[in-house]
Amino acid sequence: MPPHLLQSRSTSSSSGEQSGWTLRLALLGIATATLLPSTLQGQVNTAEEATWRNAAEITFLMDGGNSEASTLGLRNSLRRTGPNGEFRLDMTALRTDATRISRQAVGTSPDEFQVEELRETERSAERYSVQSRYDRNMTERIFAFGGVGWERNTFAGFNHRTVGVAGAGSQWGEGRDWQLKLGSGLTYTVQRDVTPDPERDDSFAGLRLTMDYAHPLTEGTQLDVRWVVDGNAKEPSDWRGDLVQAVSASLTDRLALKTTLQLRLDNEPPVEALPLMTPGGVPTGQEVLAPLRRVDHSLSVALVITL
Repeated sequence: MPPHLLQSRSTSSSSGEQSGWTLRLALLGIATATLLPSTLQGQVNTAEEATWRNAAEITFLMDGGNSEASTLGLRNSLRRTGPNGEFRLDMTALRTDATRISRQAVGTSPDEFQVEELRETERSAERYSVQSRYDRNMTERIFAFGGVGWERNTFAGFNHRTVGVAGAGSQWGEGRDWQLKLGSGLTYTVQRDVTPDPERDDSFAGLRLTMDYAHPLTEGTQLDVRWVVDGNAKEPSDWRGDLVQAVSASLTDRLALKTTLQLRLDNEPPVEALPLMTPGGVPTGQEVLAPLRRVDHSLSVALVITL
């Protein structure tokens, strides 16, 4: 059997160590980014104090009876805004479990039997991410930024992905209702796929383009759009896009209802190992590598608590 047709998942201890080190680096970068803004703030301008804002989103769904399913979604957005810049830390967790219930009758006759239920629970979606970024104002319109992000999404084909970025951009709308930020920077990505592809590098340098747009639609209602595009410097066709569009409506000073549509595109997605079957449906005992779908999307309606 040709070696490029067979691919197994790695369960060695080295993979766990690499994942652990990647998570430690991500947390170290977040801690550094958290401390950096306060240091620069004290050096440049102590006349104005920074303001903090935290918004937590909670989504929960449970279905029971003849079928069972549960979905738990958590998002948290922390902002620190000062006269010289802004720091933000975004965290996301999503998990969906589905239980399949099958019933069978056990007995000696149609008049004497008992109904037994067999339950099989499996996870159908799971995603975690931590993203940090600090924007440092250089002039009224120009800013420099740096950040680090970590993400895990096995259903999209990767155990973890860590991306560090540094760049600059421009901003408009200061003092107006709307605000727009455009930025570009250099990145370095480390990615460990569930099914490694021998023809692809698991770490590479690249370029990132970002857009952040906020605009009030009506009194108490706001539109937020965030778009991030990452490219591989070695392979121009290997690029990813993450588009988040959200509309929030205030219920009280602390509570809001938020609808979010997120589109994630990977032009060259990770691969998965599939069993090779004959046209007649007979297993051949071999496996082939096939790419996953390029587009993932999610729609959520959540209650937002602002502190």
